[in-house]
Amino acid sequence: MEWLSPISTALGAGIGVGATLLADRLRWRREREDRALETRQQLYAEYSAALSRIRTALNEAANDPGLSEGERRVRVRELFLAPGAYELRHQLAILAPQEVIGASSAAFKLLRDTRDRIAEGADAASAEYAELEDAYDVAIAELRRVMRKDLGVREEA
Repeated sequence: MEWLSPISTALGAGIGVGATLLADRLRWRREREDRALETRQQLYAEYSAALSRIRTALNEAANDPGLSEGERRVRVRELFLAPGAYELRHQLAILAPQEVIGASSAAFKLLRDTRDRIAEGADAASAEYAELEDAYDVAIAELRRVMRKDLGVREEA
């Protein structure tokens, strides 16, 4: 009977320490997941904004009749690089799920194709430019959908 009290105390202490360690581990995991979600959310917002800036800049170049062929080629390449979308794509490749990476690449490639067509002389009134714009609208809608899905944003009914 002399051992019953110390054994009960030790068992209670072990259970208490174990429960505390388990709670701390669960809290750490939840905080880590929250930070990862916040990081992806910020990255998605920055990448979407960069794509938007590129599209706007390319549209302005496509509507500028005052650029010579050589100036247009240089200008659209500069405009395409300025928002930093290439760098953000590399971050996406590390942090985002494959579905987001695929959709982001599709949207980016359409903007790159638009850049190349404008550099070759297409303007905002051309049918080729309009087709690329329509395809980009579809691609960016898909990109937003998969980003929202990854972030756990519920779709409205």
